[in-house]
Amino acid sequence: MACNKDHSATDLIVKDLPISQGNFERHKCASCAYEKGLENGTLKLLNFDLENFISNLEESQKGDRRHRSAIEAYTLGFFHGLNGQNNHLAIKDKFKIASQMRDFGLSMVAKGMVNATFSEAGEPYSHAMGLVQVANGFEILIKSKIVEEHPLLVFNKIPKEANLLDGNIKMEDLIEHGQTIMYSELPDRLWATTGYKIAPIELFNRFGRVRNQIIHFAIPKISLSDLTLEFTFKIIEKAINSWWDTTILDYSQDYDDTILEHIFDRLKDLNLSTNYTVDHEYNLIKI
Repeated sequence: MACNKDHSATDLIVKDLPISQGNFERHKCASCAYEKGLENGTLKLLNFDLENFISNLEESQKGDRRHRSAIEAYTLGFFHGLNGQNNHLAIKDKFKIASQMRDFGLSMVAKGMVNATFSEAGEPYSHAMGLVQVANGFEILIKSKIVEEHPLLVFNKIPKEANLLDGNIKMEDLIEHGQTIMYSELPDRLWATTGYKIAPIELFNRFGRVRNQIIHFAIPKISLSDLTLEFTFKIIEKAINSWWDTTILDYSQDYDDTILEHIFDRLKDLNLSTNYTVDHEYNLIKI
């Protein structure tokens, strides 16, 4: 059945959401999904069967909402409904949580970048480990950016009220009963939450596939060092420059005192750029 509701105001909100034609959200009305998310967010209704709801939504291919992701529309509505409703303990601690995630993620990416910069001589599998560290570190960084807006938005499964001892969602409840979104879902959730688009998305997806291959199957016979540095400086460095006005080069010195003496030659070889350089004493300088 087609949706005939007047969504003129909501359509303006969902018109720039990611396009999705997959699975149970295919052709479903994104504006209906947003309005239900807004309602549930206002009511702080966490125990909600989203898949069943979207599967039973009316269809709509009208105007600005055409092909827009109903899942992301619901998520955005839920976030807007929750805005200002910071009663749960996990939400009150969101900046502390986000800060710790950010520092850990930056440190992990920096360690992986150092591993990718130098030869594997005497350090077997350091390039494969570096790639995994960079991928995992950036996943944490994206989630930390989302948590700055609202901690519950990094979850696709939220603890049911019956599992909470006092009715308040605490961090330990999220860890025990929650389920965070997957790597492949991060770009759309990040965009819906913050407006930041990861680019080039093809590199992001390829890097995730190589990470999974290393973890679950075998190490591919490609230059993992080059790929890791390309991902770090084409995607991660640009993101953290924009989000927090920082550079991964600053954190990398914690893992190797000489990294700044070598990394710029590697970047030049790979035709990669950064907003930073060094002086004659190898002190970082923002260009």
